[in-house]
Amino acid sequence: MEQRGLIRAAGLAFTLATAAMIAGSARGELYINEIMFNPGGNGVDTQDEYIELRGTPNMSLANTYLIFLENEDNAAHDGLTGQIDNIFDLGSQSMGSNGFLTLRQNGTRYPDPAPGTTDLVNEGPGAGVGWGSGSTSLIGASDENDDGVIENGGFTAMLIRNDGDPEANKPRIGFDLDVGNDGLDLPTGRADWTILDSIGTHAEGAEAYYGRTYAPVNFGTLQVGTEVLPGIFFDTPNLEPGATYVGGGYEIEYIARWGNSTAQTPDDWHVTNLTDKPGSGSQQSFPDWRQSCVDGAGCHPDDDGNPLTPPPLGLPTESNKAVPYGTQLMHDLGAPNFLLGDYNKDGYVNAADYTVWRNTLGETGTDASQQAADADHDYLVGASDYDAWKDHFGQPFASDAGSGSLTSIGLPEPASLVLELAGMFAAAALCGRSR
Repeated sequence: MEQRGLIRAAGLAFTLATAAMIAGSARGELYINEIMFNPGGNGVDTQDEYIELRGTPNMSLANTYLIFLENEDNAAHDGLTGQIDNIFDLGSQSMGSNGFLTLRQNGTRYPDPAPGTTDLVNEGPGAGVGWGSGSTSLIGASDENDDGVIENGGFTAMLIRNDGDPEANKPRIGFDLDVGNDGLDLPTGRADWTILDSIGTHAEGAEAYYGRTYAPVNFGTLQVGTEVLPGIFFDTPNLEPGATYVGGGYEIEYIARWGNSTAQTPDDWHVTNLTDKPGSGSQQSFPDWRQSCVDGAGCHPDDDGNPLTPPPLGLPTESNKAVPYGTQLMHDLGAPNFLLGDYNKDGYVNAADYTVWRNTLGETGTDASQQAADADHDYLVGASDYDAWKDHFGQPFASDAGSGSLTSIGLPEPASLVLELAGMFAAAALCGRSR
């Protein structure tokens, strides 16, 4: 009898655990996909910021919020870290039929996102500047300074779901999730909250030394070992237990998931500085900021007079993913993010991208009409673009994209690839002469 009771108890526990898993999966997945928070160059903070979420198509966002936590302790060390600075109340919304939702500011200059996207724009009579705030916001936004923008210095962005009292337990501006500045008071931020996704960044200066971030993965400008004051070195970022910090040594203006990544490792995120310089950026009526490179010899001057100047190759770029200088990053609202080697732009690097490369091998382009398979942005689809595809094959690694292996898709051997390349370039040259 005792054994039967144990078996029944185990069976009940398994049933309850399974039910919990099913209930959890029924809610769907939701991720922070892109945050453009510091538009430099000719950008405007109250016009050119945007946020993109990615998740299960058509899922309800009831009791869901996107919040931004203060990351600085400020020069006076007055204990502001962990306080809620910005809130986007998404509770009345649903994800788009394509699995994307975008938040854009009043007067946004970006083209409309892809069809099927839930596109929330702060516009119309009574709309405040930027995202708006409180009663002046048409997209459920509120912020500490009522200026309608995200703080350029950095933040911890959190997607949270409130499973407690819908009114009493919802996030509020100024609420401190880290009383004492020693870490989140509760691992979930607050009782009955669930943190669905988060990312932390110290985007300028030495905030990582003076402040704190609260995500599993955190990026900053300050590299470990940097001397911040005479004889004082930055060596211990203020993080949650088990969290990771990556210092890049450059200003961060844009942060995005790498393709359709879903995990929480540094490899799942792309953080970068951006440029709007001619030859790599754009002076068009809508923003077209592209990948920046490290300032110095080889980078374009502010205006070299030639919008088609080839980009400097082989130089370090201000990107944790070494994205080539001049690569267009921000033209895909409502679609998967940029990922090197992802030539069909579905958020994964797999055999389908090899087909795009093979079918356009030898084709040329310009800065205005870059070929999809031109990974190194040299205006020619060639062998280096094959290498970029091969090097990133299977990314994002935590996905279930079913990419297979390099050997399973019948890739040519290196020798035969050289012959194939030579043949295609020869055919292209003959075709050009015949014309």
